[in-house]
Parts: sequence; C-alpha cells; structure tokens
Amino acid sequence: MTSDASLHEIARTLRAPFVPRVFEQLAACDTYLDVVWTQLAPSVDTAGFRGSALYLADMALDAVLETYEPVLSPQSLESRSVSAEDVRDILGALDVLHWVQPQTLLICAALAEAFEADRVGGEGRPEPRDTTDRERTHLATPLHLVALDVEPLPTIAAMLQLDEAPELYRTAAEWPAYLEAAWGELQHFPAYPPLRRRARALYYYARSSARFLAQPLEANAETLAARGVPAEAIALARATVEDALPMLATMVMHCAALRAALGVADHEVVRPA
Repeated sequence: MTSDASLHEIARTLRAPFVPRVFEQLAACDTYLDVVWTQLAPSVDTAGFRGSALYLADMALDAVLETYEPVLSPQSLESRSVSAEDVRDILGALDVLHWVQPQTLLICAALAEAFEADRVGGEGRPEPRDTTDRERTHLATPLHLVALDVEPLPTIAAMLQLDEAPELYRTAAEWPAYLEAAWGELQHFPAYPPLRRRARALYYYARSSARFLAQPLEANAETLAARGVPAEAIALARATVEDALPMLATMVMHCAALRAALGVADHEVVRPA
C-alpha cells in the first residue's frame, strides 16, 4: 500500500493543499501508485508540466467565455446571504482547483497511455519547476472537502453519473447557498454542445500530451507485473484511471465557468490577441 507520506509527497509536488481523490483510490491498488509515481514525479516537477496544465485551463476558459452567459454573480449571491468575504474565500478555493485539476488530468492521461505502450514520454523539457507566489497561497489555503453523504452531493453525483461527487463540488459545499446557486446553473452544462466538445478536447489533448513528460513512463501490465504489482491491482488501477479521466476533463470546464461567473476570467499562458 502507498503510505500517507507518499500521498503527501504527491500533494507537495502538485503544490496542492490536499491529495486529489484519484490518488487516494490508486493508493488502494497494492503497490501500483508507488511504482508509477517514482517515474512520474520528476516530470510533474518541471515547468513544462505546469505549463501544459495551465494551457488546459485556458482551453476550458475559451470555450466557457464563448458559450456560457452566467446568471450567477457576486451581486446575485448577496440575496442568498453569501457575503463578499465568502466570495473571496470561494474564489481562493476555486483557484486551487483551477491549478490542481488540470495537473491531475494530465497525470491520469499519461497513466492511461502507459497501459497501452511499452513507454510514453521523454519528449518534454527537464527545466525544474519553481514554486510561485500563487502556489504558496494555494498551499496555505485550507480546502475543506465536505463529506460525500451530505446533500446535495449525492444528488450531484447521480446527475453526473458518478459514484461520488467530485472535489470541486465537495469544496463548494462548504458554502451551501453558493453551491445551490452554482449547481442550479452548471447542471445544465450538458445541454451546451460546444462545452461538451471542449471537455472531450481536453481529454484528448491530455492524452496526446503524455509524450511531453520529461522522463519516460513504463507502466503497462507486463512491466507492472514484473515489478510485483498483482494482476487484480493492475486491473483496478486501470479502471480507476479510465473512470477519472472524463470526470476530470468535465470538472476543469466547470471550474472555469464558476470562476468566470465570479468575475475571474484571466488566461494563464495564452493571452488573447
């Protein structure tokens, strides 16, 4: 089993104040996460990896700005007793997820690609990743993930056709009045074909980006078995990764929309002309 110390190291490398749920799930797959993370960590800890993740966030934002006209706003939240201080704290939490979710998507995409090849990656630049002031703020931001059985989280999970609510909505549930308003709008996202198409584009971009890992990743079934990972654990890890990928791509879109509705629509790496 992956130790708590290893999970803490994953969060540290992502510059995240929490361990993304998918890694907790992969930690239950015997030694799988230990085997793959030792290979992934040097690539995740590069400037190029962070740049790729932020490019994904920009891709999501572009589609949101072109398609989504929010009713939600800081002003509309006042009538729901969501204060300006609450909005500030919500935006702080959303900014953490805005950076962490695309990184998690890229990692899961690389793992998915690795199941199907002898090796992936090796084409990225090895320049080390610093820790930005923004990431220092993220690391100091308390992120409270509300229990999965607290309504409306089970309802949200069911509507998203997931086993459990994603971290984005578990975080938003700390402010129930905000979540009610936000989910009231975003539950209709599947009705917007351009947003569905962009979520799929994020998925495919993430998978194609696996070749830009700075160091190669070798993690197909044969290699994992040779390193002592049981067949049952390999199968569970593969199912976990494949299930997480479309959800993560969708949540990158939802996070961009939530931030835009609260007045934050700045690009990270691609500046519009």
